Amino acid sequence: MQNSYSIQELIDALDDVINAATPVPFGKKSMVDVGKISDIINDMRMALPMEIRQAQKVVEDKNNIIESAEREAESIIRKAEERRRELIDESDILKEARRRATEVLGSAEARCSDLRASTDAFADKMLARVEELLQKDLNDLHILRQNIASPVSQQSVVQPPEKPGV
Repeated sequence: MQNSYSIQELIDALDDVINAATPVPFGKKSMVDVGKISDIINDMRMALPMEIRQAQKVVEDKNNIIESAEREAESIIRKAEERRRELIDESDILKEARRRATEVLGSAEARCSDLRASTDAFADKMLARVEELLQKDLNDLHILRQNIASPVSQQSVVQPPEKPGV
């Protein structure tokens, strides 16, 4: 036999030798060609390390593929976690910005309301002063008209009061 056979082929050849064995009369035993079996066993011994090395190489390749896949999976998970944290941070920043905007808007509205109230109070005070001055001038005007309308002989000259600051 040659050394280029696989273990499976050598096992099949061994099986063929056993099946081709000559039965011994009056028993369950058979005669086999010991030389052929010995050659097959030697070929098996020579093929076995090669097959084991091939199997080990397949297992090593499988392990490398698994390790590579695990590294890639870990990398994907790590990137996903980083992205999740970024999104959470962005969400927190957005929430803080909204909270701060609401706070600033509330403060501005309160300030606006205060300014409007003080402006309204100032305008009311000024208009009340203008009304007071106009009322005084109107009273003075009534007095002057009465003086003009009364006959000169009956006039008791009523002088309008002096305007302050004039």
